[in-house]
Amino acid sequence: MSQVQSSVFAETTADNWQQMLASSLPERKQLQEALESVHQCIAPVWPLKDYVAVNPYHGITDRPFLDVRKYLQIFSDCETLMPLEHYATEFKAGKFQLADIESALAELESENLTAASCPTAAQIVETLNQQDPDPIEPNAGKQVVRERQMQAFSEILDTHTGSHWTEIISDELSKFCAMHYDQGEAAWTSPWKQLSLYQAWRSAARHDRSLDILGISGFRELVTQLPPAPEAAVVWLLEKLQVPRKLWETYLLCQAYQVPGWSAWAKYQSEQWSSDDTAESDLTGLLAIRLAYEAAISDAKAFLVDWNSLAGSTPVRFRIPADAGEQVLQRYILLRTCEIAFRNRLLSQMQEGAAESSRSVDRKMAQLAFCIDVRSERIRRQLEQTSPEIETLGFAGFFGIPMEYIRWGDVAGDNQLPVLLQPQFQLIEEMTTGDLADDQRLLNRQSIRRSVARLWKRFQQSAVGSFPFVETMGLFYGLLLGKRTLRIGVQQSETGETTRKTLAPRPSLRGLSEQGVTPDKLTEMAEAILRNMSLTTQFSRLVVFCGHESQTVNNPLKAGLDCGACGGHSGAPNARVAAEIMNLPAVRHGLGRKGIAIPADTIFLAGVHNTTTDRIELFETDQVPESHQAELTSLQTLISQATQQTRVERLSTLKSPSTKDLMRRAYDWSEVRPEWGLAGNAALVVGPRDLTRQLNLDGRTFLHNYDQKQDPHGTVLENIMTAPMVVAHWINMQYYASTVDQRHFGSGNKTLHNVAGGFGILSGNGGDLKTGLSWQSLHNGESFQHQPLRLQVVIAASRQAIENVITKHTLVSNLLNGGWIYLIACEEENFYQYQAGNQWKQLDSAV
Repeated sequence: MSQVQSSVFAETTADNWQQMLASSLPERKQLQEALESVHQCIAPVWPLKDYVAVNPYHGITDRPFLDVRKYLQIFSDCETLMPLEHYATEFKAGKFQLADIESALAELESENLTAASCPTAAQIVETLNQQDPDPIEPNAGKQVVRERQMQAFSEILDTHTGSHWTEIISDELSKFCAMHYDQGEAAWTSPWKQLSLYQAWRSAARHDRSLDILGISGFRELVTQLPPAPEAAVVWLLEKLQVPRKLWETYLLCQAYQVPGWSAWAKYQSEQWSSDDTAESDLTGLLAIRLAYEAAISDAKAFLVDWNSLAGSTPVRFRIPADAGEQVLQRYILLRTCEIAFRNRLLSQMQEGAAESSRSVDRKMAQLAFCIDVRSERIRRQLEQTSPEIETLGFAGFFGIPMEYIRWGDVAGDNQLPVLLQPQFQLIEEMTTGDLADDQRLLNRQSIRRSVARLWKRFQQSAVGSFPFVETMGLFYGLLLGKRTLRIGVQQSETGETTRKTLAPRPSLRGLSEQGVTPDKLTEMAEAILRNMSLTTQFSRLVVFCGHESQTVNNPLKAGLDCGACGGHSGAPNARVAAEIMNLPAVRHGLGRKGIAIPADTIFLAGVHNTTTDRIELFETDQVPESHQAELTSLQTLISQATQQTRVERLSTLKSPSTKDLMRRAYDWSEVRPEWGLAGNAALVVGPRDLTRQLNLDGRTFLHNYDQKQDPHGTVLENIMTAPMVVAHWINMQYYASTVDQRHFGSGNKTLHNVAGGFGILSGNGGDLKTGLSWQSLHNGESFQHQPLRLQVVIAASRQAIENVITKHTLVSNLLNGGWIYLIACEEENFYQYQAGNQWKQLDSAV
């Protein structure tokens, strides 16, 4: 920017900024490109009530996996690989062998990813033997300072003066964002809540003396000079900090990764509530706010940075070659080694299992369809082992029901479908007393209870009521806390399950026709469900759609343990609605016209699998006719047996002494590990159940039913590879990133969590918003429960059918060609691994 332009920027008033930006400023195009890069690089995080797994690298998966590490480390301290000590621990534990390292080296060499000075397998083993035991401890989220190409102004100032401005700015941002985005936690809401983030901050900061107290006396004056639009403010502040235009993109990425959690939340806001205009988004506003703090500190401290000497003339917008330092290369080789070792064990099991499997064509007594979630693998296996009369299937846990579900007595609902989709209709709950007057009385009673609870909360938090509340009610709440700790009043059945005796509402299909959901549309929905799970023939007398949910107390991240396919909620409503639709005579008749003949004696039921207790509850069993009561009784008995066996199997993973202790975790408010969630996930198998029925997959594998014979055009395969496979990859990458980089992509120690604004969590009382998994969800205190591996996908389909999907969908192609997912085709009992460019390599050493 020329000196003439600089003077214009300095003298321009706020009223002229919108007019200037409407014209063709030379900086506008470059700034827009820079902002688009930031928006693409940052992945969103969902609020606590809908908390779901997100791949934090989602926006940059068009780059190869190894390149992303170098890309991120230009402007951040992000890490994508585990340290050598971790792999030394894995090697000594027998997780991989010398032969696996040799296989990894050969594979990487064939992909031209190894360097000329690449170590041999023997040298890598020698290096591992020289490593000390894994030093990683629960405080692994601490910051690791590295030399990198781009640093923020506040970081440079801190390095030179020993100050803590980077931390101070983070705390100031956190304080304001928590207030601005508050969802009902605060007693007094922000008066600027209806404004955008930047506009609200600009209004509040004019009155904020926090930085004045810290010695930055010109902060409020700088705020008054800021342009009203965040895009204009970013340009003005970059110029004020004298950041060269060629470094704008790099510097803004560096700014975003100073507070990756709040950047992720601002990205979510931009996607949910704003237009596609990145210039006016909350993420752009967040960048402007952080730049404003830096500019004010720069003025006050009279500290200038020679940006060209720091970063040279290298921009960020390029594809970095896959070269790396020696230790980084060894760590990447060892990552691939662990993945190959796991892959070989999985394929060996599958080959042995297929040889032993003898599929029966006899009609089963019951078929149970579970979510593909890895926690379903154990209970499915135990169910099938209890009786040959049971068959299980795997399908996305929302069961293809794209609805907003409004619970009884509520006025707003939850979206019970994957977060990237939008609901197509609303369903409400209704009571089943059979008396409308009784229903209304119950509804009025619930409404009164909620009103009293809201008033009581306001009294607790009000300026007048808070002090007398503590004085008069403190002892009473102490007694309640003691009762909760001692679990007084909690009733358990002999099997350790908490019992409840309350009237339960149920989903109602009333009102669908008014929303345009006709019987024909319900039939189309039912057909899609059955075809996508390859269940079009051989229906049993009882077919159960079994959703899943978790049970935990005092856990703000509990939605992350519920069904991700249901938007972080229980899958019970979806299962119940799916079963009810399948039982409709009009839908049965319509399915018959489409070639899916469901026997007249087939009844669909719904259930829910509690992944903390492994209890399976069946719904509407009172509506099962007498003709099916014998099968229902038998099924309930078998479910009870499988539940107990699954609990016993899980004891060692949680180091529980008994199943009673396992049950305790479900209602113990101090428990930091109620269950392991999806820790350990490493593979997705798409194919007939015969491939895995005989296998113990140790709760590490997503299982999706698929029969290529029923999918001649590849439509179902395309749906699976573009939806469930991508979702499984997201989950896999969230666990991976939270493990390799707790500071940026995890949430630290669970015992330090504080809920911020009702939508997110902080560690302590300030700092960045936490977005990923806690340390206790990944580590048992002695070793990692989750082994960070990229997802291995095994699909029982022809290579040509798989290639057709890859060629058609860029996202899928990027994930496979960039090394984010490894895909193996199971074709005619042989395994072929996909390689970049639609190449295939037969895996001869699977066994």
